[in-house]
Amino acid sequence: MSYTQSSLVFYNDNAANPGIYLEWERTNNGTSYYNIMRSDYFDGTYTLLQSVLFPQNEFVDVTGKPSSYYKIQEYDINNILLATSSPIVGDELLTKSSLRYELQHLCNIPIYDEEVIFHGNRTKGSLAFPYWNTMPRPEIRITGKSDEGDRDPMITLSDSTPIYKTVNAAYDPILYSRDGIIENYTNANNYSSGLKYKLDWKGGIYFVDENDAAVPIQSYDTIYATYYTKLFTSEQMNSALYMALQTINSQPGASKYQSVSTIPFYWEPAVVYGATYYLLRSLLVSLTQRQRRLLLEDPDNKIIDDIRQSATMYKEEFEKLLEKLPIAVLPGIRSIVVPEFNMPGGRSRFFRYIWNLGTAS
Repeated sequence: MSYTQSSLVFYNDNAANPGIYLEWERTNNGTSYYNIMRSDYFDGTYTLLQSVLFPQNEFVDVTGKPSSYYKIQEYDINNILLATSSPIVGDELLTKSSLRYELQHLCNIPIYDEEVIFHGNRTKGSLAFPYWNTMPRPEIRITGKSDEGDRDPMITLSDSTPIYKTVNAAYDPILYSRDGIIENYTNANNYSSGLKYKLDWKGGIYFVDENDAAVPIQSYDTIYATYYTKLFTSEQMNSALYMALQTINSQPGASKYQSVSTIPFYWEPAVVYGATYYLLRSLLVSLTQRQRRLLLEDPDNKIIDDIRQSATMYKEEFEKLLEKLPIAVLPGIRSIVVPEFNMPGGRSRFFRYIWNLGTAS
């Protein structure tokens, strides 16, 4: 079976890259890869479109149509099926892509050199933000040393190739001497079985040796992580879209639609703006103190203020669209009223004058 691990392009970012954008949640239950299935019917036969390796959880179907339906299947390393998603309709995914377009800068936030907080016996740790992106790849570094200051003292860890020495590697007692003069010391390994890391892509990091067995980080070593995260999950976006839709449905005179995939095209701006407002409002409430500190670490970074102002802007736009939607499909009506009494011949001239004013455009 073949897999792809390519970079992704939103269907609406470039006219040369059309398609249907899919995203799904990582369940972290031993998943090795995902099968992306497609059908022309909701309950039809789904055929394999492509397979992608975990942790990738995004895909662009460049041949997809709004009428297409999709399912995501999870498999473990032994090719055993773990779970299958409910059908996802392409038309709804297009609306969701419009929402992602509004929030694209908050779906790829860089977090630089966050210190890992360890748990238990220092074999695992956690970071502030749970929803990691696969691209760009995260960078995990551990304290090393530079005797002459000629290089970065931090050592980059790998998830495949182990390292054996860090900042406080002990000296081996084996001495080489000639005529009683010590000539060389051999620097010993302080991680004798090697050190690598594994990610769950939900803010958790695990430290293992060359045999993938858990290994504790030495007390004198510190771990820093640089990674890219999104502030909203696919599930949260779906919930926000549904909430915005029900808000519109509650308006007197508005047509009622049960799902986002059934709304008419002229409802999309209102649904997207409303969902954006609800997501930004929820974000301001849910950010922890640790997350706020990381987002505000740069003194020139005003991301919290920008989020608050953006939420206000989207709220105002949403309220304006709520007023217009109930009459969006009504025809334009014009009335021409003239006085009942007028000078002889004046009614005709007045009528022509009013008519010309109304049709000048």
